Amino acid sequence: TCDQFVRLLTDSGLLPPSDIATMRSQLANGQLPNDAQKLAQSLIHGGKLTKFQATALVRGKAKGLVINDYVILDKLGQGGMGVVYKAMHRQMKRLVALKMLPPTAVKSPDAVQRFHREVEAAAKLNHPNVVAAYDAGEYDGHFYLVMEYLAGIDLGALISQRGMLPVDSAIGFMLQAARGLEYAHRHG
Repeated sequence: TCDQFVRLLTDSGLLPPSDIATMRSQLANGQLPNDAQKLAQSLIHGGKLTKFQATALVRGKAKGLVINDYVILDKLGQGGMGVVYKAMHRQMKRLVALKMLPPTAVKSPDAVQRFHREVEAAAKLNHPNVVAAYDAGEYDGHFYLVMEYLAGIDLGALISQRGMLPVDSAIGFMLQAARGLEYAHRHG
């Protein structure tokens, strides 16, 4: 229902209380649709929510859309060591990539230790061919690492889209990766 959607939106912390109060008033006056799906679409079109956020709320999931000072905007990918989200730091207005250790891994002391080693290693690195680490922490029992956000696609997706790369492009990408790896290796 629309009431449940507004409750979840309030609980999520995505919008300030003043925006929620305005929205409730507009709902009461019939200025906004009284249907959760249509209200979500209206908030997307108004720039208040992203499609990812609205979909989560319509599905009844408000938890985890705000992680400390970071507002989750979209899911970028998922791997063995976590889920990576596109996020925005609330005060700095900086786009970041936020990697969360999956709930199953939190139960494994070895996985948590590996994640902490990754965080410490990332913090030591500052190189044009290595993604910068900005922050790390814990939220509601889940560990996260905040990194530089780079818009675009990864090399695997590029090759899937375009097929085999020209030799000079492939060599350029390999050199960039090798420089980053060499720098990381030199720093332990």
